[in-house]
Parts: sequence; C-alpha cells; structure tokens
Amino acid sequence: MNIRILHVGPGRGQRGGIATVLSQLAIQRKEFEQSGVSTSFFETRGFGTAGALLAFVFVDVPSFARAAMKVNVVHFHVSERGSLYRKFVLFLVATLLRKGTVFQLHSGNFERFVMNSDLVTQFFCRSFLSRVDCVIAVSTPIARWLQSWRGTGAVNVVGNMALDAEQRAPTFRSQAYVKPYIAFAGRLSEAKGLKDLFIAVAELMRTGRDIQVRVAGTGDIEYWQRIAGMYGIADRVIFEGWLDGDAKLAFYTGAHLFCMPSHFESFGIATLEAMFCALPVVGTRLGGFLDLVEDGVSGYLVDVGDSHGLAEAILKVLADPERAFNMGAAGLRRARTDYRARSIVQRYVQCYRQVRFQSGTGQ
Repeated sequence: MNIRILHVGPGRGQRGGIATVLSQLAIQRKEFEQSGVSTSFFETRGFGTAGALLAFVFVDVPSFARAAMKVNVVHFHVSERGSLYRKFVLFLVATLLRKGTVFQLHSGNFERFVMNSDLVTQFFCRSFLSRVDCVIAVSTPIARWLQSWRGTGAVNVVGNMALDAEQRAPTFRSQAYVKPYIAFAGRLSEAKGLKDLFIAVAELMRTGRDIQVRVAGTGDIEYWQRIAGMYGIADRVIFEGWLDGDAKLAFYTGAHLFCMPSHFESFGIATLEAMFCALPVVGTRLGGFLDLVEDGVSGYLVDVGDSHGLAEAILKVLADPERAFNMGAAGLRRARTDYRARSIVQRYVQCYRQVRFQSGTGQ
C-alpha cells in the first residue's frame, strides 16, 4: 500500500519546536518509503500583519489545496493561537477534498491556552479534535487531555526523535568529571523554568558548591544575564547561543547533568538528546518528562516552580558521581528502547494505515 502524506507545519527559518520535528521527519523519508509511505511538506505563514493574513488567504490556501489533491492524508502539526486557527482553516479545505486527516499536538501549553480562550476558540478546538480521523499526542499526559476533548476515538501517543544524538552521541561516558556543569538547552524563557534554575544554583552556591551552568538556546540573552546577576551567579552562567550538530553533542557530553525545570512541556526533545548522551536528567513532574524520565532511576522530577526541591535534586546528582553515571546509563537504555527513530517512524506508519483504512481515501 502506497500512502502519500502531506505534513503541514510552520514556515521556513523557524527553530525548535515543530520545525525540529518536521526536519527530522524529512530526514527519515527513506525509512517511511520502505513502509510504503511517501512524505511531502507544506509551510504556512503567520498572521503577524494584515499583509500576511491576506497572503495566507489568497496564496497559502489555494497552494495548500493544490498540494492536498496529490496526497491521501494531510498531517497537521498544531500548536496554540495562530497555529490552531491556520490549521483549522486548512483542515476544512482538506475535508472538502475528502482527504484523511491527522491532528498532532506539539504544545505543552495548549490546555491552558484553550481553557483560557473564548468560546469560539474552544469550538474550533473541539470541532477539530472530534472531526479529524486521527489524533496524535507526543506524550501520555497530553494524550489524556486531548482524549477528554476528542470524545470518541483513541488518541495515539507518538514521541519525538533525536536523530543526531541517537546516531552520533558517544556510547560511553567517563565517570571522571573534572569541571562539571549543569546543561540547559531550550528557549530562554520563564516557561522553561530558567529563573527557577538560577535560584536553585544560587542556593547551592551559598552552601559552598562550585557550580557552573551552560545555557544553550535562543532568546533575550541580555535579559537573562541580568537575571543571573540579580541572583549573584552572573560569573557562573555561560550562554552558548543556538547549538547544532557536533557543537550540541559536545555540549551535552561535557556536562554532569541536564536540567530543564519547565512549567509546561509537551515532550522535550532536548531531554531526549541528553538521555541519548547518557546524561542524568532533572526536570519537572509534568508532560513529556513523565514519559521520558523514571524518577529516582534516570533522574529526578520536582514540582513546577519548586526551586528548593530543584536544588536538592541537583545536589543529589552532583554529590554522587557513581549515582550520576548509573542514572545516565539508565536514561540511555530507556532512550534506545523506546525512542529510536525507526520505532517512532513505525508508530507514524501505523497511524497512517489506520487513517487510510478508516477514511477510504483513494487519491
């Protein structure tokens, strides 16, 4: 069976989030083709200006319709706000064209967004979820919430991939840490818990711990430098900027532990990358962390916003190199068992076959 898929996601030049997922799906084209699935991609533009909105209506929508006519299934990669509205409009077009449809949610903040939205947005969300042929969540907690809004029809859980780390990360980490540092990788924002990490590090510094934090990612670096200075740790925080390829792998493998105390997290690709690099993980007790990290085995999970609990968890790892090594090894085993790219691809393929069978799309 040959199934043609059209992935619908963000426009060119974006980093992180859905853009990373789509780039990794593109890299896996041959793996999909071996299972009878061909993939193509359609990029939408944002609604930042009136001109962009007009371009979406008069350029993107017709272009999408032409692209959709060539496939069997349209796979919508959705976040909150404009992403939801754009994909819902294109979903209606795909439905008119009698195409199979997939809704995949990538936002850990989607529940809060919907619950705080007006009735019109909630109607769009419920209509989208109830009418689409297949719903995919990237983690189990996100799937539970989507199920409550979808009603009938199961929600599939398909995690993300971390191709570079899976394929090229060292398979062995030394137990000797000359100058350990805490690695943080992600968007520089309150939502990623960066301030909580700084507060925790400041607390540990006051107890005499010699700690360095290296921060990789994009955002307002000058703002976060001021925040680090406010807590007296400006000289202990190094901002690496955006890292790719070998530089990113070196960043992970040189660390003692990975810490991402997010306030919400749908999956956590950076966390999976760290696990493939055999790093113990300290995160928060929500979203994708609950699928990825086994608390007390491959890392520690703390409550959101609990900077003191975060400091205690970090100290447990820093104070016991053997425990850190064993936790990193446990995380690596979990990543290799549950999140290899080949197994993730097969989960997508199963979803597409289900949609093709249920919707009876023949084009």
